[in-house]
Amino acid sequence: MLVGIVGLWTGLRALKTRKQLERWPTTTGRVIERGTFTPDYASGPPAFRHAPLVKYVYQVDGKDFVNDRLQPKQIQQPRHNTEAWAQKRAAEFPADVIVHYNPADPAESFLVQTSKKILYLVIAASCLAILFSGLFFVK
Repeated sequence: MLVGIVGLWTGLRALKTRKQLERWPTTTGRVIERGTFTPDYASGPPAFRHAPLVKYVYQVDGKDFVNDRLQPKQIQQPRHNTEAWAQKRAAEFPADVIVHYNPADPAESFLVQTSKKILYLVIAASCLAILFSGLFFVK
Protein backbone atom coordinates (compact mmCIF):
# COMPACT_ATOMS: atom_id res chain seq x y z
CA MET A 1 0.00 0.00 0.00
CA LEU A 2 2.86 2.33 0.83
CA VAL A 3 4.35 1.90 -2.66
CA GLY A 4 0.96 2.79 -4.18
CA ILE A 5 0.57 5.87 -2.00
CA VAL A 6 4.08 7.12 -2.78
CA GLY A 7 3.53 6.44 -6.49
CA LEU A 8 0.19 8.26 -6.47
CA TRP A 9 1.67 11.26 -4.66
CA THR A 10 4.66 11.33 -7.05
CA GLY A 11 2.45 11.06 -10.14
CA LEU A 12 0.07 13.81 -9.02
CA ARG A 13 2.96 16.09 -8.05
CA ALA A 14 4.66 15.50 -11.42
CA LEU A 15 1.40 16.24 -13.25
CA LYS A 16 1.08 19.53 -11.36
CA THR A 17 4.71 20.41 -12.12
CA ARG A 18 4.20 19.54 -15.78
CA LYS A 19 1.29 21.97 -15.95
CA GLN A 20 3.52 24.74 -14.53
CA LEU A 21 6.27 23.91 -17.04
CA GLU A 22 3.79 24.27 -19.92
CA ARG A 23 3.71 28.00 -19.14
CA TRP A 24 7.44 28.42 -19.70
CA PRO A 25 8.22 30.48 -22.80
CA THR A 26 10.03 28.94 -25.76
CA THR A 27 12.75 30.05 -28.09
CA THR A 28 14.64 28.43 -30.91
CA GLY A 29 17.96 26.78 -30.28
CA ARG A 30 20.66 25.07 -32.29
CA VAL A 31 22.20 21.69 -31.49
CA ILE A 32 25.97 22.05 -31.15
CA GLU A 33 26.90 18.54 -29.97
CA ARG A 34 25.44 15.03 -30.06
CA GLY A 35 26.68 11.92 -28.35
CA THR A 36 26.19 9.82 -25.25
CA PHE A 37 27.16 10.04 -21.59
CA THR A 38 26.86 7.94 -18.46
CA PRO A 39 24.70 9.60 -15.79
CA ASP A 40 25.96 9.40 -12.20
CA TYR A 41 22.76 7.67 -11.06
CA ALA A 42 22.75 5.00 -13.84
CA SER A 43 22.50 1.48 -12.46
CA GLY A 44 22.46 -1.96 -14.00
CA PRO A 45 24.98 -3.65 -16.25
CA PRO A 46 27.59 -1.29 -17.76
CA ALA A 47 26.21 -1.89 -21.27
CA PHE A 48 22.91 -0.24 -20.24
CA ARG A 49 24.27 2.93 -18.62
CA HIS A 50 24.33 5.25 -21.64
CA ALA A 51 22.09 8.30 -22.00
CA PRO A 52 21.67 10.53 -25.06
CA LEU A 53 23.63 13.79 -25.05
CA VAL A 54 22.22 16.70 -27.03
CA LYS A 55 23.94 19.97 -26.21
CA TYR A 56 22.19 23.05 -27.55
CA VAL A 57 22.65 26.80 -27.53
CA TYR A 58 19.82 29.31 -27.33
CA GLN A 59 19.37 33.01 -26.75
CA VAL A 60 17.14 34.87 -24.29
CA ASP A 61 17.14 38.68 -24.15
CA GLY A 62 20.33 38.83 -26.22
CA LYS A 63 22.25 36.49 -23.88
CA ASP A 64 23.49 33.06 -25.00
CA PHE A 65 22.87 29.94 -22.93
CA VAL A 66 24.09 26.37 -23.39
CA ASN A 67 22.33 23.34 -21.91
CA ASP A 68 22.06 19.59 -22.45
CA ARG A 69 18.85 18.87 -20.56
CA LEU A 70 16.34 16.89 -22.66
CA GLN A 71 13.50 16.49 -20.13
CA PRO A 72 12.59 18.83 -17.26
CA LYS A 73 14.73 18.00 -14.23
CA GLN A 74 11.77 18.66 -11.91
CA ILE A 75 10.04 15.55 -13.27
CA GLN A 76 12.46 13.19 -14.97
CA GLN A 77 16.11 12.20 -15.00
CA PRO A 78 17.64 11.30 -18.37
CA ARG A 79 16.71 7.78 -19.47
CA HIS A 80 19.55 5.34 -20.04
CA ASN A 81 20.04 2.13 -22.00
CA THR A 82 22.61 0.80 -24.46
CA GLU A 83 25.07 3.05 -26.26
CA ALA A 84 23.39 2.33 -29.62
CA TRP A 85 20.01 3.30 -28.13
CA ALA A 86 21.41 6.54 -26.70
CA GLN A 87 23.10 7.46 -30.00
CA LYS A 88 19.88 6.81 -31.89
CA ARG A 89 17.90 9.03 -29.47
CA ALA A 90 20.46 11.84 -29.75
CA ALA A 91 20.36 11.64 -33.56
CA GLU A 92 16.55 12.05 -33.56
CA PHE A 93 16.81 15.73 -32.62
CA PRO A 94 16.94 18.13 -35.57
CA ALA A 95 19.65 20.78 -35.90
CA ASP A 96 17.17 23.49 -34.86
CA VAL A 97 15.17 22.77 -31.70
CA ILE A 98 12.46 24.44 -29.65
CA VAL A 99 13.80 25.22 -26.18
CA HIS A 100 11.52 25.66 -23.16
CA TYR A 101 13.25 27.93 -20.65
CA ASN A 102 12.55 29.15 -17.14
CA PRO A 103 11.65 32.85 -17.30
CA ALA A 104 13.08 33.40 -13.79
CA ASP A 105 16.36 31.61 -14.66
CA PRO A 106 16.85 31.30 -18.45
CA ALA A 107 19.86 29.00 -17.93
CA GLU A 108 17.37 26.30 -16.87
CA SER A 109 15.80 24.70 -19.92
CA PHE A 110 14.65 21.49 -21.57
CA LEU A 111 13.66 20.25 -25.01
CA VAL A 112 10.98 17.59 -24.46
CA GLN A 113 8.07 17.78 -22.04
CA THR A 114 7.37 14.61 -20.03
CA SER A 115 4.45 12.72 -21.56
CA LYS A 116 1.07 13.05 -19.83
CA LYS A 117 0.38 9.44 -20.77
CA ILE A 118 3.37 8.27 -18.72
CA LEU A 119 2.25 10.30 -15.72
CA TYR A 120 -1.32 9.02 -15.99
CA LEU A 121 0.07 5.49 -16.23
CA VAL A 122 2.03 6.02 -13.00
CA ILE A 123 -1.12 7.33 -11.30
CA ALA A 124 -3.25 4.43 -12.58
CA ALA A 125 -0.67 1.81 -11.57
CA SER A 126 -0.40 3.38 -8.13
CA CYS A 127 -4.19 3.31 -7.70
CA LEU A 128 -4.21 -0.36 -8.69
CA ALA A 129 -1.46 -1.08 -6.15
CA ILE A 130 -3.49 0.67 -3.45
CA LEU A 131 -6.65 -1.25 -4.39
CA PHE A 132 -4.80 -4.56 -4.57
CA SER A 133 -3.14 -4.05 -1.19
CA GLY A 134 -6.52 -2.94 0.21
CA LEU A 135 -7.84 -6.45 -0.52
CA PHE A 136 -5.43 -7.81 2.09
CA PHE A 137 -6.83 -5.46 4.73
CA VAL A 138 -10.41 -6.46 3.90
CA LYS A 139 -9.64 -10.15 4.47
